[in-house]
Amino acid sequence: MTGGLPLPFNKPWLVGSLALLATCWALLWLVRSYWNPLFFFGLWTAAIWTARNLAGRPPGQWRRHLALSILSVPLWWWFEFVNRFLGNWSYHGTVEYTPVEYRLFASVAFSTVIPALDAAWQLATRFAGVDPAPSPNRSRRWYAAEAAVGVAGQVLVFVLPHYFYPWAWIAPFLILDAAVGIAGKPSLLSAMAAGRWRLPLTIGLAGIGCGFCWELWNVAAMPKWTYSVPFLHFLQVFEIPLLGYLGYVPFSWSVYQLVGLGVARIGATRATPRYT
Repeated sequence: MTGGLPLPFNKPWLVGSLALLATCWALLWLVRSYWNPLFFFGLWTAAIWTARNLAGRPPGQWRRHLALSILSVPLWWWFEFVNRFLGNWSYHGTVEYTPVEYRLFASVAFSTVIPALDAAWQLATRFAGVDPAPSPNRSRRWYAAEAAVGVAGQVLVFVLPHYFYPWAWIAPFLILDAAVGIAGKPSLLSAMAAGRWRLPLTIGLAGIGCGFCWELWNVAAMPKWTYSVPFLHFLQVFEIPLLGYLGYVPFSWSVYQLVGLGVARIGATRATPRYT
C-alpha cells in the first residue's frame, strides 16, 4: 500500500459533511443556548464523516459507529471519575443544567470520542501507507508485568495525583495493551520494544491531530473546558499547555487497543492495519 489520498471519495457525502461541520462550528462558537452540547455533537459527527470519507471508507459503517459511540460513553466517564482526584480540567458554561440534563448532554458529547479517534486512525494510516505485519510474540509474564505496572500507576494516580497525574493516560494503555497481548492479538508495546514504531507513531500522531481539533473547537465554545496542570502549565496552545498534547498519544493507544479487544466489533473488522 502506498501513502497519499485514497481516491475516489464520495463527493456529495464529503460536501454534506463539510457543510454540517461549518454550520455546527459556527453555532457552537456564536450561540449561547441550552442546546449547545448538541452543536458539539454535530460538529464532531461531521468531522468523523469527513475523515472517513477522505480515508476512502464507505458512508455506511453505521453498526460500527453505533458500537464505538456506545463504548465511548463509559470510557470518558471513567476519565471524568479519575479527574475528581486530579482536578486537571473543568467545564464552564452559561446555562445551568439539572444533574440529569448534565449527564445526558455530557454522555451525548462523550459518545463522539472513540469514533473521532477511529476516523483519525483510518485517515492517518491511509496517508502513512501502514501495512500489516506479524506482531512479535511475548510470554504471559511479559504481559503480566506490563499489566502490573499499569495497575500500580493507576493506584498512584489516586494516591498521589499531584505528582502522578500523567499516569492517568499511561496506566490504561499498559493495562489494555497487556490484555490485548494475552488475548493473542498485536501488542503496541511489544511492537515498539522490537523496534517496530511505524504504526504506534501513526496512531499516536493521529491522536495528537484529533486532540488539536478538540482544543481548537473548544476555544470559543460554550460550554468549554479549561486546564490546571501541575508543574507543566506553560506555553499554552489554545487552553491546553503545549506538553499536554503528549497525553493524547497514550490515550490514542489505549483507545486503539480497547477497540482491538473486539468489544466494539459488531459486523465489522478493525479498519486500521497492524504493524510495519
